[in-house]
Amino acid sequence: MPLSRRCVKVSRSHNLSPVYLDMDPGIDDALALYAALARLDVRGLATVAGNVDLDRTFENGRQLLQLAGRSDVPVWPGSRAPIFMSLHTAPEIHGPHGMGAREFSEPTAAPALSETPWQAWPALWSREPEPVHLIATGPMTNVAKLLWCLPEGEKHLTGITVMGGAVEGGNVTPTAEFNFYVDPEAADAVLAAPVPVSMVGLDVTWKARMPWSDVERMAHWGAVGQLLADALGWYGRHGEAVSEGLAVHDAVAVTAYAHPEWFTWEPMKLSVRADGRWRGTVVRVPGTASDRRPVRVAVDVETGPVMDWIMESVAHLADAAPK
Repeated sequence: MPLSRRCVKVSRSHNLSPVYLDMDPGIDDALALYAALARLDVRGLATVAGNVDLDRTFENGRQLLQLAGRSDVPVWPGSRAPIFMSLHTAPEIHGPHGMGAREFSEPTAAPALSETPWQAWPALWSREPEPVHLIATGPMTNVAKLLWCLPEGEKHLTGITVMGGAVEGGNVTPTAEFNFYVDPEAADAVLAAPVPVSMVGLDVTWKARMPWSDVERMAHWGAVGQLLADALGWYGRHGEAVSEGLAVHDAVAVTAYAHPEWFTWEPMKLSVRADGRWRGTVVRVPGTASDRRPVRVAVDVETGPVMDWIMESVAHLADAAPK
């Protein structure tokens, strides 16, 4: 199986904390999940309504894991709707079932968990032998509820990496990115979290694009690669592509956790507006006007290494998946 432009040996990142993922799968979530499985110590996955409704994101998450031979990763169902807003989905971008034209018809073998992540994770993390990191690539509803349920002075969560927001520009409105638009109150709560937060938004995910040639190569990488090639092809044809390639937002956020050195970061105190036409818009808070912890914001990116890392990760996972 040919790898990417700069072929390197794929190995797990042992110097990073184990990770829990919060997603709304979703096509770029699928790519992000597979990159994370190949490189990181993934301990669990929660799903949230966003790209499509919760029933579909939950089933998509379980099916994606089964296809990759990773049904050992537990999946928790999360929030069906934002905290205050009505749910806004994106079937026009991700397809009616969230995976382009694909609809998973066979049920997964693994039993479904009934607890929500905010119910289960605080106690689970307290029993982990080492602190964990959370990567969230959907609306922030689950994460906000989790933060409200964590004990004061929580020491088991090292930080949160979020795909969401933008310092400048939006993809739902001129100023709002999708995840923050869906649940702005939750996004605001996460940016005010008492743990370190890294925001990987449109400022960099619009720059780090996957070339069409990479999508086409995935089609030759077994069942995992074929699913991604088909889904990403849909994704590109329905609004997330330009001539330079696809904006694979969520996979870029996973890469930012694994390799922050490929990104330029700036500390900023931020909040998220929830009112009217400004819904989901990120605004800077004057440093003297708030006791909020500064968020580490990705403002620039080295596209080449990021795309190489994602492609090598998918190739490795596809090669290891059941044939």
